Amino acid sequence: MYNILIVDISIYKDSIAKIFLSKGCNVEVCGSAFDAMAKLKAYDFDLIVSEIELPGDNAFDLYNYINKNYPYIPMIMTTDKNIDNFFNNIFQEGIGNILCKPIKKDELLNLSEKLITKKNIFGLSNYIKDISETKKIRITNSKQIPKAIPLIIGEIEKWGFRIEDKMAFNLILSEMAINAVYHSHGLTKEKIKRESVQLKEGDHVDIFFGKGKDSYGIAIDDYNGNLTKLRILESINNVIEQDHILENADGTPEDISALISETGRGIDFLRKLTGQFYFIIKKDIRTEIIIIFDRHFFEDDLHNYSSLKIIEDVQTE
Repeated sequence: MYNILIVDISIYKDSIAKIFLSKGCNVEVCGSAFDAMAKLKAYDFDLIVSEIELPGDNAFDLYNYINKNYPYIPMIMTTDKNIDNFFNNIFQEGIGNILCKPIKKDELLNLSEKLITKKNIFGLSNYIKDISETKKIRITNSKQIPKAIPLIIGEIEKWGFRIEDKMAFNLILSEMAINAVYHSHGLTKEKIKRESVQLKEGDHVDIFFGKGKDSYGIAIDDYNGNLTKLRILESINNVIEQDHILENADGTPEDISALISETGRGIDFLRKLTGQFYFIIKKDIRTEIIIIFDRHFFEDDLHNYSSLKIIEDVQTE
């Protein structure tokens, strides 16, 4: 089974270790970046799970060290804080996977397996374990998007799920579908101009939606695979920086309109207004954005802090 290194001194370290031990993994635990570096020299690891706030050298230093010396070992960072507070560091280091504590067992194990193996990374059935029904809508023209969203909402409600904020839900799906139609097919200029587009023959975007016993999910797929982790992080970081500009300018006469853009707003809506979400990328092959809601999401305080999950397979076939 897998060898897991946990770098953590928080109250959650034992519970994280137990999650991996329950799956038969070999687990090593240490409390600092320095100790982790020593462990890496002595043992072979398949995955590193590290708290962001460590004594001495922080986890960003550790990530940088691993990226330079052990780039083949995937890493998940964890925190009980709002990741926006240190997102500039996340962006600068190119960190793609951060889970908010307390960590959900299934989410951690599923993400870990996919980061280690890069197998079964696409498809709702690999993220909703008890999925019982899946449907698909194919998009070839941007004008189809506003018609598709109400159909999806209607089917989800027929399945017995309540969508608390339909306006936000519509906005998220529309933005993700628009990005898949325009950006992934080299039509960014047309999007900026708000022009309708017809994709070339053979090109399309698929929207899958499916249900499990207590959850439902939507997957938006394009078949170009040109989205990257860096572009996702850059988009989120730009929005966070713009939000800071807006906060600092509140109540002042300064004109900041030239500093504000729509770039990245779709991804920002996604991470702030949804449950679990994943960016899955097979370079030059396929990009899939998966959004998952469970029945209790809006009752869960954890949805105030968003995790970040980017599964990127850069090996081309």
